[in-house]
Amino acid sequence: MDERAEKAREIMRGRVPKGFESLAHAYRELRSEFPDKSDSWFFRALYRALAGVERLRDGHWLVKGFPELGDRKPVYNVWLHEGRYRCDCFYRAHGWAREKQICTHIAAVMLWRRQTRLSEFRELGTR
Repeated sequence: MDERAEKAREIMRGRVPKGFESLAHAYRELRSEFPDKSDSWFFRALYRALAGVERLRDGHWLVKGFPELGDRKPVYNVWLHEGRYRCDCFYRAHGWAREKQICTHIAAVMLWRRQTRLSEFRELGTR
């Protein structure tokens, strides 16, 4: 098992690895927002977030693709426009289903944004 998978499973079990407190908190927030999502969905979102989300500019991120998670592309674009997320996986096979159910590329960005917000908030409190 690779390190990302191990960390994702630890966070899902409530065991927070040192240095991952803000991601664990972001995960709990996302979990409460989407209580009907499967453990597999959350695992894939965490795995992607742990691999790193790259912010290109306001409202545009890149999320690394992983063949082991069913991805066919090395990178996916996620956009936020007028309060609505979009992912370029919507324009691929089964995209209509992903769009209606929120793909894990978008979930990774949601986790990243929450984690970033929490980290910035924590830094402000220590100054």
